[in-house]
Amino acid sequence: MSDGATSLQPESTPAVAIRDLRKSFGSLEVLKGVSLSAREGDVVSILGASGSGKSTMLRCINMLEVPDGGHVEIGGETIRSRVAMVFQSFNLWSHMTILENVIEAPVHVQKRPKAECVAEAEELLAKVGIVDKRNQYPSHLSGGQQQRAAIARALAMRPKVMLFDEPTSALDPELVGEVL
Repeated sequence: MSDGATSLQPESTPAVAIRDLRKSFGSLEVLKGVSLSAREGDVVSILGASGSGKSTMLRCINMLEVPDGGHVEIGGETIRSRVAMVFQSFNLWSHMTILENVIEAPVHVQKRPKAECVAEAEELLAKVGIVDKRNQYPSHLSGGQQQRAAIARALAMRPKVMLFDEPTSALDPELVGEVL
């Protein structure tokens, strides 16, 4: 523009918007009005001492814990079905193969065709480097391989937002780089 004016573009809707999130367990107030905003592509780390509420916050965002107060929006909507979470302890179903673990929720929760889910699961397992383990059970995989299977399982839900609860904390130091 010749007059020196600048064009301001409107800000996009945050991928995650949290306002005044509160959670107590009995008389212990764990989350005391936490707020944050993250845009698509942002990587946000939540740091704090053990027991300071990091996992509780993630669990509230994903509605695994019901907050006592506050508001959580994903992509401008109060919906949690577009959020996936990778836990510290993997939480893979031991009676299912890795492939079955990855397709379970897309097939049964999202009601997507099984063949489509299998093809996508194999692509995701290849992306995390364990497609050759697809027919094995979690107990036959290393900790790092199990964690990568959990990441593929979360991605299979095509989430708008991914939450990671210390995804490397339960791993031996030599496996941390493998997962990262």
